[in-house]
Amino acid sequence: MSKDSIEGEPTSGVQDGLFPERLVDGLPTMYCFETCPFCFKVKALLGSRGIEYSKVEVDPTFKTQLKWSEWGKVPIYVDSDGTQVTDSNYILHYIDSNDSDSFPRMGEDPEQDRWMDFSNKVLGKSIVAVIYTSYRTSLQSLDYVTRVDNFSFGSRIINKWLGAFIMRMVGKSRAEMFELPPRENLQFQLDEMSTGIKGDFFGGEQPNGSDYANFGILRSMQGLNGFDIVEGHNVVSPWYGRMQQHSGV
Repeated sequence: MSKDSIEGEPTSGVQDGLFPERLVDGLPTMYCFETCPFCFKVKALLGSRGIEYSKVEVDPTFKTQLKWSEWGKVPIYVDSDGTQVTDSNYILHYIDSNDSDSFPRMGEDPEQDRWMDFSNKVLGKSIVAVIYTSYRTSLQSLDYVTRVDNFSFGSRIINKWLGAFIMRMVGKSRAEMFELPPRENLQFQLDEMSTGIKGDFFGGEQPNGSDYANFGILRSMQGLNGFDIVEGHNVVSPWYGRMQQHSGV
């Protein structure tokens, strides 16, 4: 569990108790939104390792599929023995530690920790500012999200139109976190990110936690407003292509 948790609040990482009844077909099971950047992180690692798993697509409006968990957010990973793991970066470490154990654990490699934190604290917020930079781009994004994610028909209509307005406000608040305008900021952050890529990957010859964490964030942006910035970056674009081929996601 996270050392930074507040007593009584849900914590990140491996949770107490086993939940084998939450497995589907007896396989490791991920509870997710199809378009969620944090879920893409986990999908990328599972895909790269060839780990067979089941998915439960959560209704983004009511989240009824998560009522059993105190965490209440996606992704949640339930291992084949019923172990529940929460928070995408913690899930990456858990899966790797139980598979090939090929990248350092949290706290063992400051560079990996830095870039995994960057995925959540900087890159994830930067893409939100670009995707939801106007009501038009917000509506385009929500049209895609509500068609792909597990929305009911009624909530699909409501979330497309009302959600676009709400996410435009979210995008504006994320943009205010940075000094540069959204597109210029994303370009700047990709430039920063590229300094951590050592050879083919952050991990050198093979991906480490930083690769999966940052790839997942950018993968969620594919096809949406601003992805041309990623495609046009002379370091990040070829890295992204290698990660996509490596993970199959």
